[in-house]
Amino acid sequence: MIGEIRKIITQYYDASTNSMKFKSRPALIIAKADHDDYIVLPISTISRKENISTKYDIKIDPLIYTHSNLRSISYVRTHKQTVAHSSQISDSICDLKNTYEDLYLDILAKREQFSDEISIQAIC
Repeated sequence: MIGEIRKIITQYYDASTNSMKFKSRPALIIAKADHDDYIVLPISTISRKENISTKYDIKIDPLIYTHSNLRSISYVRTHKQTVAHSSQISDSICDLKNTYEDLYLDILAKREQFSDEISIQAIC
């Protein structure tokens, strides 16, 4: 499962109703946290372009990455790492690690850069 883009059920804040809701969205699974939990990076189309992080969001264009099985330009949010229980994870969308290894490694490097910056902030 590690290295795959899969559908996950995730919680989000709906500003129009001022409440928390759930939806199915793609996410890249990058590690197993423990017996039933996985570390994931959410993937989003990011409807408001001013919310795209030029530093940490990695673009996946389905015209370039044709086997990604994503329908529109999406972004792996390397600075939005979260945990998903195995019961929240369903269908495989793409084995990114084996299909687009260079992209997968770029994503991991960017996530590591973000983690390093967090550590520096915590120390200072």
